Amino acid sequence: MDYIYLALKALAGGTAAIGFAILFNTDRSSLLTIFFLGAVGIFIKIGGLLFDLDMIITSFLGAIFVGFLSYYFALYIKKPPLTIAIPSVIPMVPGIFLYRMMIGFVKLVDSNEFSETEFVNLLSDICSNGIKALFILCFLAIGISSPYLLFRKNSVHYIQKDKF
Repeated sequence: MDYIYLALKALAGGTAAIGFAILFNTDRSSLLTIFFLGAVGIFIKIGGLLFDLDMIITSFLGAIFVGFLSYYFALYIKKPPLTIAIPSVIPMVPGIFLYRMMIGFVKLVDSNEFSETEFVNLLSDICSNGIKALFILCFLAIGISSPYLLFRKNSVHYIQKDKF
């Protein structure tokens, strides 16, 4: 059962990555690569969660794999690496934590009558969800940019200069 769930989530992640690529007006020739990278990223993230790893760590591992694979595929399909990496990682953005944080803020502002423990619990939930979302977003950015920092001299720009 978990394998079917994992496969469906990966397919949904790849489809969402294609949707974001179309939204960002990405070239049609790179849509298949973006689908594959989005599916791989979500597969790693959800697979890690099924093995009881932390959400932040699994998001980071998925972003690192997407970053390195996008760097490789960018050399293969001769497209800029970030144009295939960014849409592939966007489905891993933690929307539920941001949603819960905003709903908590609305509840906090909307009602004037809270007991002290209710107020502390609600504020604790708001901070917890916000910090989780912030860390996941930071680690997604670090995971995408890590191959470009490691292999700066081997980018497509330098390779194309050498050929001409």
